[in-house]
Amino acid sequence: MGKDRIEKVKVVLFLSISILFFSCKKEVIEKKTDFVKTWYDTEKIIPFEATLKINEDNTFEYYGGACDSQFESSGTWFVKNDTIILNSKIPSECMAMTEFGKMCYSKEEIEKIRFTRTIKNCKTTSNKEFNNFSNEKFYIKNDSLVFKKDKKDTCTGFEMVFSNTIKSRNNNKN
Repeated sequence: MGKDRIEKVKVVLFLSISILFFSCKKEVIEKKTDFVKTWYDTEKIIPFEATLKINEDNTFEYYGGACDSQFESSGTWFVKNDTIILNSKIPSECMAMTEFGKMCYSKEEIEKIRFTRTIKNCKTTSNKEFNNFSNEKFYIKNDSLVFKKDKKDTCTGFEMVFSNTIKSRNNNKN
């Protein structure tokens, strides 16, 4: 009789453990990041405006314009320490292409940019331009997203800063 009782206890114990094991839900812990939101440029004066949308699915969109020109980009991002790093995906559409964040260009670089396209040797008459993000780094400071300039880019004190709210601007900003 004692053996039967031990067997029944083993079966009940096995079933109880099995039920507990299989009923536990695996909780996916998602790390929320403060980078995920829509950011608006703050520093450049009207008529320029730009929007940088950081999506939860590790993609981004960048778009805007000035006067009659338009620009755009899209790609993927990842976070390393306190920095978000963005990389564009080159589109299949023929567009003029420039480097995102570059402030100063030599005459040679300007000439090269004039002929740089998303597709080699394609012809475009569009005013739309592709801004290529290549390991471009940003960090959050207070309520702003700040572009980390290349240390070699010392030609200007200008900073690229985005806010999560559209800020008013004036035309006479220095």
